[in-house]
Amino acid sequence: MWREDKVVKVKSSSVVPDATNRDRTGLSLEHVHFIATLMSQNGFQKRVGNQGHDIPVLVRETCESDQGKRSLEKWRRLTKEVVGFPIVEVPKEYFCSLGNGHFTQALNLFRTEATSIFSGQKFKIAEDKDLREALECGVESIVLSRDMPWQDRKFISEMLNRTHDGVTWLVEKNGAITIKKAEFDKKTPQWEALSKVCDAEQLSCLIRSKLGVDYAQAERGYLAKSKL
Repeated sequence: MWREDKVVKVKSSSVVPDATNRDRTGLSLEHVHFIATLMSQNGFQKRVGNQGHDIPVLVRETCESDQGKRSLEKWRRLTKEVVGFPIVEVPKEYFCSLGNGHFTQALNLFRTEATSIFSGQKFKIAEDKDLREALECGVESIVLSRDMPWQDRKFISEMLNRTHDGVTWLVEKNGAITIKKAEFDKKTPQWEALSKVCDAEQLSCLIRSKLGVDYAQAERGYLAKSKL
């Protein structure tokens, strides 16, 4: 009852993480840069049918609502306190991401040509036509109403992060969602499955472990030790 009738193409510059996402811990800087690095290395994986990137689930918001204002203020505070997150000018009507927030902000790293915390190189669109289309035209997203109760909002945020925990969300072209029990997929890397249920701090630790970088090395910078 809270979903808009059709999927909507939304630009990443209009999206901030919802305050309910990742158990209120926000996004992991390392994971945002890791996803952007994979896009740079492997190309943008455009969504076709049920293949490609996960479809973002967003709430249409304004700073006039309590939850919208709280989410925007939290994101602005985080981008000021933590160097490396993309900073974009958010329009008056924007969207809060309940799922796929790291993916969306990874797109913004390309939008702002931010510098990778791993390689020191700027994220460039180069010749990736699908990536350019995603930035210029937006990504098809499921959009929910800001009138949705906070508990329902929180529930959806938690469920989206349980994709590899026995639950699969199938998204139809009209935006309808079918939830079913997931089959165990031996091809899914363990770290990828874990990344779905970690909070921001745990997720950063998970990425550092994957890259072979400990906390002290991360504090000094990634450039000397990163495997990327």
